Amino acid sequence: MNPDDLEAKTIANYDANAHSWTTAHAVVNHWIWAVEKLKTLLPAGKVLEIGCGGGRDAAELLLAGYDYTGTDASQGMVSVAQTNVPAGVFKHLSVYDVETLNTKFDGFWACNVLLHIPKQRIGEALTALNHSLKQGAVGMIALKNGDGEDFEVRDIEDRHEERLFVYWRKGEFTDTLAQYGFHVTDYRHIPVDKRTSQHVFFVVKDAEA
Repeated sequence: MNPDDLEAKTIANYDANAHSWTTAHAVVNHWIWAVEKLKTLLPAGKVLEIGCGGGRDAAELLLAGYDYTGTDASQGMVSVAQTNVPAGVFKHLSVYDVETLNTKFDGFWACNVLLHIPKQRIGEALTALNHSLKQGAVGMIALKNGDGEDFEVRDIEDRHEERLFVYWRKGEFTDTLAQYGFHVTDYRHIPVDKRTSQHVFFVVKDAEA
């Protein structure tokens, strides 16, 4: 199947499961440590979130004092986020279209969202993100460790999920970031379970893409 079709199916699945997915992932926020790390790198400023989901991390980023704007390719997720975090500014936009915000941000947050971007389009995504940032902007990107791409279909709890997952090795993604104007300033490898581990990159924009 065409990667664009797999992306569209993934977005449609988030639309269909917006409320139940948000509820399932809001019990414990395992990313507060990363917000605190971002705060040490960027004490204040305008922060753009790519893939706001139901607003879980938006609440933490606002609490950290950032001037926050959240985006998501799923209208369903944006609607949930606006309800859950009324103080946030949320826009229905894919990462490819964030330049239409006509704002240069000081930082960004992309927690497990670029893992839904096909490898053949990652350059397009990182270029759009780069163009939306000030020189020297800092950000966080979390991805799953592994090789290749997989369209995962499963039933979990009360949800039927059909989502594209794209896996990266640390060196592979570090090199890709460098091609599009970013360098890695800090990195963590986080084991999740026997099947899954995650890369967490803290990056700085040092060149125009």
